[in-house]
Amino acid sequence: MDPRLYNDPRDAAAAWFARARSGRMGGADRREFDAWLQADPEHRKEYALLEQLWDSTGQAGHERLRALAGVPPESSGRSSGRGRRALLWVLAGAGALAVGGLGIGMHWQSPANFEQVLTSAHGQRRTVLLPDRSSIDLNTDSRAVVRFYPDRREVELEVGEASFSVSADASRPFIVHAGRATVQVTGTRFNVRRRDHVTEVAVAAGSVEVRAGGWAFWRRETLGPGEGLLASADGLTPAAAVDVASVTAWREGRIVFNNTPLPMAVAELNRYAPFVIRLEGARLAQVRVSGTLNVDSPGSLLELLPRIAPVRVRTDAQGGHVLTPAP
Repeated sequence: MDPRLYNDPRDAAAAWFARARSGRMGGADRREFDAWLQADPEHRKEYALLEQLWDSTGQAGHERLRALAGVPPESSGRSSGRGRRALLWVLAGAGALAVGGLGIGMHWQSPANFEQVLTSAHGQRRTVLLPDRSSIDLNTDSRAVVRFYPDRREVELEVGEASFSVSADASRPFIVHAGRATVQVTGTRFNVRRRDHVTEVAVAAGSVEVRAGGWAFWRRETLGPGEGLLASADGLTPAAAVDVASVTAWREGRIVFNNTPLPMAVAELNRYAPFVIRLEGARLAQVRVSGTLNVDSPGSLLELLPRIAPVRVRTDAQGGHVLTPAP
């Protein structure tokens, strides 16, 4: 069905959704789809509702969905994936059913059989062992919600950074939701950081599949050891080599700077220090630093900064520290 034939936003959203999920959406279609989304807030609202419905149907009994949609039962031997794709066309062909059924789909989702909220304070790092023998290392100022279901393990990284060591279980994938990225694995070690509107993913061992969020949901990248990417509102960057040891040095209480702009280095230090460090002097924005600092010794940070950067350190009236250019 051609989305351009529908004037009603709900019907057009359903048609676009079906086309996107069919795997036949080319570059021209995507540009037209993006233009349609931007043309009216109602378009984005209706499409978002369909995305939520699609996610919820994955947790509903497949034959129950087919029965409610009026689709004959599948014959034995057909894959649930093919059936769900066929069901998509039924849902997409009736926008009212799709949107109206959202509440039903959410109601069908089975409750978690394990749930735990994990938090870390400013400057704190902590390791948590999960019931499946996976573990999560939380970095400073982080919060994650862990939920285990019979068929999957999910973590919502709401803020901050975490490193995951996942116990392999092919029957229960491990899924991390973090801003614009969804990371799925069966067993591996990887790091996820939410930074403003960007999510960073880096893999230490094994492999992960990263799926973009929002309107770019069809974009996927597979990462292997030593690879990473960024996820944002624009989608996913291509997989690229990253220094995973430096990215995850925080687990050992270290920060590694490698030709890092000083403003970025100071922002990183402020994630851990019990005081605020700020820059004074426009020319410091051009300074780059390299070195390794111990975040567990805040005092040493101030002692080492003048050794790795042309700066002076002074204390301000509020008990913070100001970096000024060295003469």
